[in-house]
Amino acid sequence: MSGAFDLVTDDPHFVVINGEVLAEAGTHGGSDNTGRAAWGRWAVQRVLAVAGRPLTQPMLADLTGISQQAVSQALRLIPHVSRGPDGWTASVEALEAWLSEYPGPKGTVTYWYGLDDVSRQAVTARELLEELELPSVTSGDLAADEYAPWQVPSTALLYIPELVDFTPVGLTPSDRLDATMQVVVPNDPTIIQVAAHMNAGRRHRIADPAIALWDLINTSTGPAADEAAGRLKARIAGGGFSG
Repeated sequence: MSGAFDLVTDDPHFVVINGEVLAEAGTHGGSDNTGRAAWGRWAVQRVLAVAGRPLTQPMLADLTGISQQAVSQALRLIPHVSRGPDGWTASVEALEAWLSEYPGPKGTVTYWYGLDDVSRQAVTARELLEELELPSVTSGDLAADEYAPWQVPSTALLYIPELVDFTPVGLTPSDRLDATMQVVVPNDPTIIQVAAHMNAGRRHRIADPAIALWDLINTSTGPAADEAAGRLKARIAGGGFSG
């Protein structure tokens, strides 16, 4: 259209294509008023909350991608965890404590609309990302349905390391309310890190159960989201991810 323009900036994150705003910084999740985000501490907390078994400090450092010193500091601040002879474990209250404090992954979100069902849209998007040699992590409805089948997925959600244009695979830029797929470049660096370790040997990575649950609660538009969240919480509480 006349007067339309394109603009992409990194600081702040802002994307405009043909005069339409497609992505803005900080649109994914709540706010953090504590200053520097404690991504490492929150990662240790959520990993312990879903582990279902003791984890040592070296194991936690490997899973989250932070140093053992940072893990040690985090463990002194995290509620509802304790140390035993085989490592650190979390009580059943740990997950709710994490959910109440975690501000969301933050970062930059782009919204897309497609005519295929959301599972197929995610497959198509991942195929493009594979061609670009970029990792991706599936979360939200699709991840929750894989962990604890119940939810009828209404929206696809992918975490990726950088902005990508999905129009070559038939997806159309959309606003948040009409979107069938959300793609997030998160500020939280532990999402892709933890998923890589938890999905070792797996072609397509899904977010860890805590992140999938957070996204289900905070981003899903499906009518069965509450029931799906309850089912996923029950599986976490039952130690369903202790393998």
